[in-house]
Parts: sequence; C-alpha cells; structure tokens
Amino acid sequence: MGREFIDLFEGWAGTYDETVAGMDPQYAAVFSGYEDILQKVVDRTFGNVLEYGVGTGNLTKKLLQANHKVIGIEPSGSMLQAARTKLPNAHLEEGDFLSFPKSDMPIDSIVSTYAFHHLTDEEKEKAIKQFSVILPEKGKVIFADTVFETEKAKESAIAKAKQSNFPDLAADLQREYYTTVPVLDDIFTAHDFEVSWKQMNEFVWLIVAIKKGEGRMTEKMNVESFQLDHTKVKAPYVRLASVTQGDVGDMVYKYDIRFKQPNREHMEMPALHSIEHLMAEKIRNHMDEVLDIGPMGCQTGFYLTLLNHDDYGEVLHVLEKTLQDVLKAEEVPACNEVQCGWAASHSLEGAKNIARDMLNEKAEWHEVF
Repeated sequence: MGREFIDLFEGWAGTYDETVAGMDPQYAAVFSGYEDILQKVVDRTFGNVLEYGVGTGNLTKKLLQANHKVIGIEPSGSMLQAARTKLPNAHLEEGDFLSFPKSDMPIDSIVSTYAFHHLTDEEKEKAIKQFSVILPEKGKVIFADTVFETEKAKESAIAKAKQSNFPDLAADLQREYYTTVPVLDDIFTAHDFEVSWKQMNEFVWLIVAIKKGEGRMTEKMNVESFQLDHTKVKAPYVRLASVTQGDVGDMVYKYDIRFKQPNREHMEMPALHSIEHLMAEKIRNHMDEVLDIGPMGCQTGFYLTLLNHDDYGEVLHVLEKTLQDVLKAEEVPACNEVQCGWAASHSLEGAKNIARDMLNEKAEWHEVF
C-alpha cells in the first residue's frame, strides 16, 4: 500500500518543500514546473475532492484556494503534521490509497501528485477499482506522477541518472514502483475510465481519467478508437492513442489528431484530401520517424504513427510547423491522375482553412476531454 516508503517521507518532511522548489539538483528535472503541474491538476478538478498523498499540503492549499471541499489522506505522520501546520483548517486524515477513513461527503474528483508510484501495479489496480466505486458517472481522477512510456524509457532514465552522478535519483527509480503508460492506461480502461495523457516534464505525466456512464462501451473491442467515448472529447486535440512494441523492441506510437468535433462537424472531402497530401509530404521534412499519417473515415481527423519516438511535446511542435507549411503552399503535391487516385477531388483553399482553424486552437491541443 506504499507504506513501505513511510520512513523515507518521515525523514523528508522537513526539506520536501525545498526539494520541490528545485533546490536538490538530483530531483530538479522531476519537479520541473512543479507549481504549474499542481495548478493543472486544480484546473481539471471539479466538485468535492478526495486527495491522496497530501504530503506537506501544497496541492491541498491550491484546491482550497479554488473553493473546493477537500478531504486529504496522508500515510506519513511527519508529512501530515507539516500539512496541518501549513493548513490548520483543512480536513486531513491518516491513511493511504487503499485504507483510509470513509466519509459521507460525495466525491466528484480524486486527485494526487507524485504519489501513485508508491503502489505496485497490482495495488494500483485495486485502488482504481475502488475509485470506480467512489466516483459517480463523469467523476474524475486527476493525477500527476512519474510514468514512463515504456520499460526501455525507464531503463534509459535510470542509466541517465547514474551517468549524471545522481545516485539518489537512480536508486529511487529502481526501488519504487514506476509503471508505464500502456499498463496504467489499460488498468483505467478495464475499470470503465476514459483516459487522457499529457507529459508535463521529463518524468511527470498529467493523467485525467473520467468515469464512463453505466452500460456504455462495456465490451472490450479490438479497435482502440471504438473504446473512446466520442461524446466526451473536445476537439481539436492531439491524443496518444496507443503504444505497440515489436518483437525486436521497436516501439510504434499512434496519435489521434482530431481536427473537428465528432458527430457535429467534419472536413469536406476535397479539403480533407488536399490536407492529407500536404501533411503527408510536409511532415517528413520535420521528422524522420514518421511511418504514416492518414485520415479517419469519419472525416474528423488523422492518425499519425511514429517509430521509436516518444516525445509528445515534439509531436505538437512538428504538427504546428507542418500546418504552417500548408498555409504557405502554392499547390497540392501529387495532385494529378498519375500520382493520385481521385485527382479531381482537391481544394487547396479548403486545406488551408482547415490548417488555419487548427492552428488558431493550438493552445488547446493537449486538452482531450
């Protein structure tokens, strides 16, 4: 239940706030953008809140300032005392993700930062199953924690820590139960949550899981997008849809790039056709790892597949540059009967309008729900 690490936190309570402020060089990258990460969690929270792993109360303070009712849970006595000193009027209790005092207050959001990795994957599943019971339909789990896209990425982070002469960080990464995006995504999905991911720094991901309605999409299907509740998403967005490992270790990353709101609007075929040609040609000028970029049959977006490239931030940057190239284009590449199967169905101006609309909303691309 993560309590095997309590002694560590008992000794860390007095200097924890200094560490998260970046004063410990070994953990500076882990806590890079710490205040912004906490605020992003708060911004996605609604209603009454159950917070796990309160620590010294930094997230709790922001939640209270945002006028949420909060019940905070913390297993470390020293951390709990620090939080109570900082927030004397807060409702804080001793407990952990799996064992904590129950309350009659209905919970709308469950939040945590820098704590869920203290549970094994088996314990994480038990906790998430419990979340699905606690939360109502459309209730949220909003976590920020260190997660790795693959085991290989985790091994690389450990090796980098050792090379940087960061023995405490290397030991931490090896000792605690850091999981991967596919594993955690599958656990949430198995318990009827719709999950979105946003990488906040080299280590930390923002995870937002929304509980689905009863009786909807309960059957596990083979196609990833058939598991996505299209009534919950908010286009435009860029979503990591899946990560697949090949037999020799290569990783294929599939992104859902959604231009239009599902079931409400779509791209007209001539414009869609032209922006497909333009992006397929232009994106490869900015990124060598592109396997394919192709349109969805529903005409609301594209799927982008990459080989051995796991940087979400760079994907956004490359997409922006590619769409800017579309705006500068003077013609649609391969728009002829020799190189195209429907050369008469193209619209350069329509493609530019799609690109312009998408770029105008680039600040929202990371917001899936």
